[in-house]
Amino acid sequence: MNLSEYRALGLVELLDAQLAGSLARMASDSSPEVELAIALTSRNVRRGHSCFPVGISAEEIWPHEPTKSDPLPDAAQWKETLRQSRLTQGGPLVLDAAGRLYLRRYWQLEQDIARELAARSALPPIIAEDASWLEAALDRLFPGRADSLQRYAARNALRHRVSLLCGGPGTGKTTTVAAIVALIIQGRLQDAKAAPKVMLLAPTGKSAARLGEAVRKAKSRIEAPDEILHEIPERATTLHRALGMRREGMRFARSADLPLEADVIIVDEASMVDLGLMRQLLDAAPREATLLIVGDPDQLTSVEAGSVLRDLVTASTETWWRDRVTRLTTTYRYDEEQPLGQLVASIRAGEGATVSALLEAKADDVVWSPSDRLHEELDRAAAHWAKALATFDRKEHFELRGRYVMLSPFRRGAIGTQRLGSAIQQRLPHPGSGTPRVTPIIIEQNSHELRLYNGDFAMLVDGEPPVATVQSEADGFREIAEARLPRFSDAFALSVHKAQGSEFDEVLLVLPEQDAPLLTRELLYTAVSRARKRVRIVGPKQVIRAAIERRAQRYSGLVEAIGEALG
Repeated sequence: MNLSEYRALGLVELLDAQLAGSLARMASDSSPEVELAIALTSRNVRRGHSCFPVGISAEEIWPHEPTKSDPLPDAAQWKETLRQSRLTQGGPLVLDAAGRLYLRRYWQLEQDIARELAARSALPPIIAEDASWLEAALDRLFPGRADSLQRYAARNALRHRVSLLCGGPGTGKTTTVAAIVALIIQGRLQDAKAAPKVMLLAPTGKSAARLGEAVRKAKSRIEAPDEILHEIPERATTLHRALGMRREGMRFARSADLPLEADVIIVDEASMVDLGLMRQLLDAAPREATLLIVGDPDQLTSVEAGSVLRDLVTASTETWWRDRVTRLTTTYRYDEEQPLGQLVASIRAGEGATVSALLEAKADDVVWSPSDRLHEELDRAAAHWAKALATFDRKEHFELRGRYVMLSPFRRGAIGTQRLGSAIQQRLPHPGSGTPRVTPIIIEQNSHELRLYNGDFAMLVDGEPPVATVQSEADGFREIAEARLPRFSDAFALSVHKAQGSEFDEVLLVLPEQDAPLLTRELLYTAVSRARKRVRIVGPKQVIRAAIERRAQRYSGLVEAIGEALG
């Protein structure tokens, strides 16, 4: 079969077929097998994979597209054809030993990340483990058991220039981070050196604001002298801003030639960091700096290609990276004996029967409703937004927005965020005569010039001209004319991806009446773990069960690249 036949069957999209045709013509290699492989690799990258494993079954590629017969070439012959192609002989494609086909850029990103991690891992510890003051400091910062996971994480961060701290919501990650930073500061001061420069980073404006707030609270919970606490920053910034994202796109000012001015770099919500952004961070972070990567590998991965955090955690069970990862398991935000805590834990563990029982129990903090009750939830949402939009007090508006959110897996369709948002707006009272209309919005495009980043919340007030009040990072409130804003949308309902990195008192998750490939365990877990106090789910129980049984999979070679980086 050639590409036009795959297109006719709906198995290959036009954009991918065009790329395949262009590369084949460039190399004078018009083999149908090569063109199909390029198209499927392009398709995979758009779906968040870094490569296409040649030889996987048609059912894995098109799980919801029944075919009369296997439409794929013979795997062994297909790989051999690709190995002989000019496109893989130093060209724009890479076929690795495991049969994974890459667009060269993504193969290079994986290799660069692995090589950089290996180089940093070869550096000596920043603080000697036999330092006379260290045990007393650990006892003070981590009182109780000498073998606690938090204490182990601290030793990891002192022992290695790169380490990972993982855990679900409310497991004490930020408190542990603050204590680790306090240890590093004390070590520098003990050596009569200046206090280290500490940088707090997160992928989005909202997650950066949350990180700064969390560190401020964490500082009040750790035992450390005032001169040390004073050196722990309370302001976080986005990765894009710290790296100096330029206006023309994904190009950055910061690199090995102009590195970040930091001795300690904390990256929170790392599950949202894609291959390109992680590679840029490692390139720009000073080689001698301590890098602590923090996140929850069970959440949704980045929108762009790669699943870096999950791959690094996987590598910790298979390679020399083994002792770089600490995973916190005790939850402090939820009472694990209460339904909400049990729901979060059981979804993460894939325990469908337990989830079903919790949804049936009619608890106050876990509420389930069938799809035909959605209109009632839309009424509740409209009542919430009526309060949030009735105030012109900026602080009160954003506080109210933190109390409730309606989430959907989709942006379009019957229960997409656009349709849900319209339904909520139709239920809102009209503002009185002469009263400006207020619209909650979310920024969807980075603007380095305006210091606005994807995920920032804002309130748009009609006027001459309309003006948005932006809540971004720790800058306080800023007013920007609507005409200057980058792309944005209303925020009456958010996609689960857009809510990642945020928390709300109450979360309502709306699910479709029919199962869909996008519905995975990771999506459910990410959605319900946004809730601090209550989660409400609308949708069929069989759809929930199907999602719990489906794991989000991203094809990648990063684990193997890390294993090979030290030879």
